[in-house]
Formats: sequence, C-alpha cells, structure tokens
Amino acid sequence: MSSSCPGRWAVLRAQAERGSVLVEVVFLLVLLTIPVFYLVGTLGRLQAGAYAVSAAAREAGRAYVTAPDQGSAPARAVTAAGLVHASHGFEGPELVIECADPPCLQPGAQVTFRTSLQVELPLIPDFMAGVVPTTVEVTSSHVEVVDEFREP
Repeated sequence: MSSSCPGRWAVLRAQAERGSVLVEVVFLLVLLTIPVFYLVGTLGRLQAGAYAVSAAAREAGRAYVTAPDQGSAPARAVTAAGLVHASHGFEGPELVIECADPPCLQPGAQVTFRTSLQVELPLIPDFMAGVVPTTVEVTSSHVEVVDEFREP
C-alpha cells in the first residue's frame, strides 16, 4: 500500500494543476497586449497629426501662391489648411504666413507657412493633466515660391 501512495499522489497533483499553464499564458498575453495596443493607437494618432500638419502647410502654400490677388490669399490658405486638418480628424489649424519681401505675391517671392497642432493622447483622464502630458505638439513648415511668370 505504501508503495502505491506516492504515485497516486503524484497523479492527483498533476490532475489538480492541469490547465493552470493555460490560465497563466492567457493572463500574461492580456497583460502584455493591452500596452502594445495602446502604444500602436497612440503612435497612429501622432502620425496622423504629423501628416496633417505637413499636408496642411503644403496645401496652404499652394492655395496662397495661386490666389488671384493679395486680399484673398490668406483666406484661401486658411481654408485649405482647415480642410486638410478636418480630413484627418483634427480641428482648425494654427497657420502662420510669413513672406520676406512684401508684397507676398510678387513673382519669385518666397512665402513660408508654419502649422502646428496639439495632438491629444488617448485614454488619459483629465485629473492626470498635472502629472503626465496629455498632448503632444507637432509642427511643420513649408516654403512656397510664387511662380516667376505670374502677372504682378
């Protein structure tokens, strides 16, 4: 009898622990994949913001230098930048237009466009605002040259 007891206890113990590896693996996978999904989502949102400011600066420049007159050029640039930001899911742009030699639409003039955007990081509660950053600023600039053969 005593020789069969150790074997019997080993079998019972093995049956009692059966399936615990599955539970541990599932727990570790959940523990590791949630941060990875958050990281992928956050990086995707930051990349969308970076592309939005880059495309907004470029499109604002194109709209500005193709304007028929100086009076309508800034409004065209702001509208173009706003459309790009809206297509990426962001609100109105911060657009700064600078030209080295006024008037800005003279042939050969270089006009610089700077856009910036505050990208909110997902899933950060408001009460954490003082502890961790809740937004990341992305900026872009673009220099557009007015066509040399444009009528002044």
